[in-house]
Amino acid sequence: MLGWGDDATGRPRTPRRHRHPARARRGRHPSDDRVRERLAGPARHPPAHPYGQAEARARLDAVREGWTSGQRREWAVEVDGRFAGSVGIRADPGGRDELGFGLHPDVRGRGIATRAARLALTHVFDTDDARLDVVLWRSRADDLASWRVAWALGFQLDGTRRMMHVDTEGRLADERVATLRGEPMTPRHPWWEPKLLLGERIRLRPWRVDDAPAEGPDEVAQQFHGAAPPGPETFARWRADREQGMSAGAFVEWCIADVESDEPLGSVQVSRLDEAFTRGTGWLGSWLHREARGRGVIADALDLLVPHAFAPRDGDAGLAGGLGLHRLYAGTDEQNRASQRALRRAGFREVSRERAAIAHDDRPATGAISFELLATDDRVSQAVEPADIPVLETERLRLRPWRPDDAPPLDYELDRDSLRFMPAGVQPTARTFADWLARRGALIDAGDYLWCLADRATDAPLGMIQVFQIGKDAPGSAEVGYWLYVPHRGHGYVGEALTAVIEFAFTPVADGGLGLHRLHAGTDAENVGSHRILLAAGFSEWGHDHQAYARADGSLSDGRYFELLAADDTGRAEVGAPTLT
Repeated sequence: MLGWGDDATGRPRTPRRHRHPARARRGRHPSDDRVRERLAGPARHPPAHPYGQAEARARLDAVREGWTSGQRREWAVEVDGRFAGSVGIRADPGGRDELGFGLHPDVRGRGIATRAARLALTHVFDTDDARLDVVLWRSRADDLASWRVAWALGFQLDGTRRMMHVDTEGRLADERVATLRGEPMTPRHPWWEPKLLLGERIRLRPWRVDDAPAEGPDEVAQQFHGAAPPGPETFARWRADREQGMSAGAFVEWCIADVESDEPLGSVQVSRLDEAFTRGTGWLGSWLHREARGRGVIADALDLLVPHAFAPRDGDAGLAGGLGLHRLYAGTDEQNRASQRALRRAGFREVSRERAAIAHDDRPATGAISFELLATDDRVSQAVEPADIPVLETERLRLRPWRPDDAPPLDYELDRDSLRFMPAGVQPTARTFADWLARRGALIDAGDYLWCLADRATDAPLGMIQVFQIGKDAPGSAEVGYWLYVPHRGHGYVGEALTAVIEFAFTPVADGGLGLHRLHAGTDAENVGSHRILLAAGFSEWGHDHQAYARADGSLSDGRYFELLAADDTGRAEVGAPTLT
């Protein structure tokens, strides 16, 4: 048999090996209480029938027969001279060797099963069984105690088989399968655990059994997160799946809880941690219960999670240190502006856009917007707050945010100049206005300033003016753009609006402006009217290029470029200083 115990110095005694452990156990009655208690199995796997002396004797006879036939090698485990359980390796009908073990309840949780199984595996790998090159482990998918032993011994998790485990009462359950091929018997991947992270308003903690929600996911959760948020009936299985995934090294997931009440608000996860090709990168995901939205909860969660994700890893659980990542990635549905705002606020950069990338059962596919954050990034300087569009008023105009009722008349069509001098999609029609407004909202979330240029007396929309691409080329630099609906051209509205926007752009942040030092504009080389407006506003032409513009009508044109510095003596015509309202 294999056995050990601590001697007087506290050092474990050397394991003892015998070729025939059943014989070595002669003299100990098979009806011993501890034998029967162990062989009866743990409480969650009760025996199929009462377990008495006859059953215990038959069990030991089976062990003896296994050693005689060579089909089953099983050892008793002793701790401090007392029977503590058993560990064995048996050959199934297909010739595969499978590890099995079990301990008495009063010695569980002390690492004894791992030590016993390691001794048994070392013995069979190193001694007389040349055919033993792969050992199999199987168990119920939710038996994490058994998997922790196999994980510690270096078993590779090969997958989960649905409803393939049969217990002693014939009930079916999912089964996990893993193999060991003689590699070093050390864990092959982390067993992640959610470290407690405390903030001023929230805490990130493990999900608990009593965290089940009172109702299922609402329409918003289903639209953007699919089956991720659990309902009351699915919570237990959902939580078990989270535990199993973390034990496989695939991801780590936290409950976002209120710091005062400890009530669950939602969940945040870092996943795909087990992919070798992208090792060091984690995929960020999150969802919130309905009552937690609109309160900055995800922003708070990211402030706690990001430093933990990038902190060096210490140990196999991510508890002593962090996750040891160098990059975080997040993908969003293009319509999920709330998630995009939270990511930008946390310093994530937009890196790609994909069309029709996300499939839905009940509506057409939607686009995807992807973000990333590196451990070396400066989160503070990269953070983008959604633009808070101020209302600017001049003598004749009010520059205000766009509204859903600002669509042009149903019969409005783009004229020849609109098609010549603007890229496709810049100016809306009645048919395209709703989508156009949604896209403009996404630009505002990204930090662009877009105003509806409205008549001050009637508030009717006349066109648009914007400051965009802020800081893209250089800090403190941005681009200006504008257009008017056809009936409102030729009245000097753009020049009047541009003067107000320039003043706002160059006003220091402390005084309520953007604090920029440079504005620039690119135009079609044939758009003489736009050139005149820019020059009158104090801009200087600095360059041109050829066939650089793709017009809405498909033709190519040359470009002319203008700039204005805050330090310039512009000599602009005084139209009247704008009023902030």
